[in-house]
Order: sequence, then structure tokens, then C-alpha cells
Amino acid sequence: MKKRMSGVLGLVLVLAMGLATVVRAEDDYKKYGVRVRALYVMPSETFDSALSGSALKLSDSIIPELDLEYFFLKNVSAELILGVTKHDIKSKGLAVGSTWLLPPTLTVKYHPLAGGSISPYVGAGINYTIPFESQFNGVSDFKIDNSFGWAAQAGVDLKIKENLFFNLDYKYINADTKITVAGTKYKLDLNPSVFGIGVGYRF
Repeated sequence: MKKRMSGVLGLVLVLAMGLATVVRAEDDYKKYGVRVRALYVMPSETFDSALSGSALKLSDSIIPELDLEYFFLKNVSAELILGVTKHDIKSKGLAVGSTWLLPPTLTVKYHPLAGGSISPYVGAGINYTIPFESQFNGVSDFKIDNSFGWAAQAGVDLKIKENLFFNLDYKYINADTKITVAGTKYKLDLNPSVFGIGVGYRF
């Protein structure tokens, strides 16, 4: 009985020491990150079939972007991206209007190789797209509604120095909305693909 008790106590002690080591290791990782990217935003828009004769399309956009990241655990983080894009509205290749889009997006990311020189990740989250200063030539009553949707993400961080890294990132944003043209509402799915390249700093 004494041997069993000694064995159990020894096992508990080893597990406690191991847990303490893990907790200390988890406490050592840097929890905060800031990143600057150049983004290529490519809408894969689908306009209402009632507007198919106009052959409407949205132009692509290249913008700077800032994102903030917080690591809840060594392998799990949350990322908030901040940026504004401008898109021309084209009909048969000619610009007939424009809109600005503010699409704050929050994702939760999993980093299976966190801390390594090469650290890939995948993520998913939510997006709220806010169009503003939308205009369409010759139409006074023109509006694009706000939309709420989901986002999927994948990318990789490549360590340059201890706290500095190079980043490649891809996001797909589900943004289904509606437009109002001269008092009539039509369906518009923006659904952009967002390609990013940049640098980040962890602290």
C-alpha cells in the first residue's frame, strides 16, 4: 500500500511539474502582434439577374492594410483587419459609378507550428461590410446596403528575426448585399478574395 501511495504521489508530482513547465512555456510566448500588408482585393461579384443586360462589374483594388492580433494561447489567436477599398462600377468596360467599402473582419486563427521559423495558419470568422459614398452616373437614388457575413483565411508567417516576420495571407469574404437603383432593390453578392503580403511584429 505504501509503495502504491508513493507511486501515486510521485506521478502526481511529475504531472504537476510538467504542467508548471507547460504553463511557464505558454506564458513565455508573445501575445500581441501588429502587421502591415499590401492587399489585392478582387471581388467576385454577382449582380441580380434583372441587371444582367448592363454587364455590371466591380474593379479590383490595391490598398494598404493594418491588422492587430492577440494570442489567447500559443497556437490560437484572433486577428482584426482594418482597411478601406475603392471600386469602380463598370458597365461593358466603362466606368459608370463607384463605391468605397469598409470591411472590418475578425477571425480566429490556428497556428499548428507556432513559434517556428515557418508558421502556417488557418482561420475563420465574421465580416461586416459598410459601403459608403456610393454613386451611379445619372441616378440620384443609388445605395449599397451594409452586409454581415463570414470569412475564411489561410496564410503563413516566415520569421525574419526574433520578433519580426514576413507574411503571406489569403482571405475569402462572404458579403451578400443589395443595391437600390431608382427606388428598386436588386441583389448584389460582392464576395471578394483578398490577397495580402506584408510584415509583422510580435511583442
